[in-house]
Amino acid sequence: MTSLHHIAQALDFTAVRKIPAEPMGFMHRCIYLANAAKIFQFHCRANILHSVFTLKSRIQLLVFEVVLSLL
Repeated sequence: MTSLHHIAQALDFTAVRKIPAEPMGFMHRCIYLANAAKIFQFHCRANILHSVFTLKSRIQLLVFEVVLSLL
């Protein structure tokens, strides 16, 4: 199909079971790709939030270590 389809499969391992056995019509394909895009966007946002929280934790740890070294 499209690269978006493959991205959705990689992010959602059950995506293969969601694909109908019969060929999809144009509108069905559009709806399927829109849903795949939503999954992709959700995971992108989740990854960004995870990165922000990880960075925040690292900064807090670094500040804590600097404060300890000053004591």
